[in-house]
Amino acid sequence: MSIDLDTTEGRKKYLSDKLDDLLDGINDSYGKLLLDELIIRLELTVKDFNEEMKVLVDQLVKKEKERQQILEMMKSTTSIDLSEADVEESVDAEVDVSELSEWEQKLAKIEKG
Repeated sequence: MSIDLDTTEGRKKYLSDKLDDLLDGINDSYGKLLLDELIIRLELTVKDFNEEMKVLVDQLVKKEKERQQILEMMKSTTSIDLSEADVEESVDAEVDVSELSEWEQKLAKIEKG
């Protein structure tokens, strides 16, 4: 016997066959009703599970997009900060040290380390 669990109909047939085997001991009048109710509840459970998983995956995708945007924003902010620091260093380098007062020269030496 070949079991096809890749299709919905195959899974239903498999479950139905297994449940029929389990319900052989129950009266025929209740067995069919019980089986039908069980299949309906299983289908509802699977449907609810699939909907919940879809919501969770959508939330994950949304959060990842937000993280990527924040990361890009941080990268662009960092590059701007570095550019401003480069400009400040070049401006400082252009100032003639001899034109500074003695305490300004000492301060410049301390800042340069």
